[in-house]
Amino acid sequence: MSGIHIKAMLRAIALTLLIGLLSGCSINLSITGFQPTREVVQEAIALELSQNKAELRQHLTQHGQSGEPLPKYEVNRVEIWEQDPLKINGLLAYHVQGTYNLTIQLPEKRVTDRKNNFDLYLQRQAEGKTWRIAKPLGTDEAKHQTWATYLIKPPGYM
Repeated sequence: MSGIHIKAMLRAIALTLLIGLLSGCSINLSITGFQPTREVVQEAIALELSQNKAELRQHLTQHGQSGEPLPKYEVNRVEIWEQDPLKINGLLAYHVQGTYNLTIQLPEKRVTDRKNNFDLYLQRQAEGKTWRIAKPLGTDEAKHQTWATYLIKPPGYM
């Protein structure tokens, strides 16, 4: 065999190996936009809890607390299982599901409720700087889903 044929075969083998290695990687990229980060999801869960005091009081009742006044709490260890893209009011959004831990500072101790499920719709704003929680309200006369959205204020946002 000549040197040209050997070089061509080596290139083909290298290319095949490279394709095999790259196809084994599980990089989750969205062609249509950036997916929400773990930090954005964590802020969204904290916002949901602050808006839904009943769910937070349920966690407190499990630990023998009345929930008045509401103690300080922290959302941590967010695990995202699934992020499915969709459009909400013409903007890119994601249906995000997974689990989180909730750490509550009680008067005498800190307790952590582990592996709480979450199911959120997060909408990326047109300028790409902020996210909003989207909540389905129902359908209108034309059978289109209607949504209410709430800003997730990033740290330092005015």
